[in-house]
Order: sequence, then C-alpha cells, then structure tokens
Amino acid sequence: MTEKKILSIEEVEHIADLARIELTKDEKEKFSIELSAVLGYIEQLKEVDTKNVKPVSQVTGLENVFREDIIEGCDDETRKRIIDNFPDRDDDYIKVKQVM
Repeated sequence: MTEKKILSIEEVEHIADLARIELTKDEKEKFSIELSAVLGYIEQLKEVDTKNVKPVSQVTGLENVFREDIIEGCDDETRKRIIDNFPDRDDDYIKVKQVM
C-alpha cells in the first residue's frame, strides 16, 4: 500500500474554490483530514485485481422506454385562452427562457 498523504490546506482551498464553497479555518483543517481519508480508500481500490471482471455500465437491468411523440391539439378557444394568459408571447407563440 502507498504512503498516506494528507491534503494541504492550500489543496483543500483549491477544491473548495472549484466547488464554489466557502470554508472556515476549522472546516479546512477538518476536510484536509477527511478528504485525505477518502483518497486513501481510492488508493486501496487501485490494488484490487479486476482482470477477470467484465465492465458494467449499469446493474439494474432497466431499459429506456420510448414512446412515439404525438402532437395532440386542443380546440381554438382553449389555445387562445392559454396564449392570452401567458406573460410573454409573440402572436400565437409563447416565449420561454432559454434552457442550457
């Protein structure tokens, strides 16, 4: 087994910065030890012989279920009420915020 390395306070600060979280001095010291322990477990896993283990992408046996995309209309009066009640619209189209 490899020698245990304790993460420095600077490394913990860097990780916290990447995660966009603020840590107190006490938290930095605590996470230095706790994160080092987690990394130690990962190092132990590297020693496991996995030569005869088949790769697995998922273990539940569940499969994606797809359905046909069917357009279902509504009557003109219902459509007009929906569009009229929507806060941001352009003629017969409703506007939504961009999803990214």
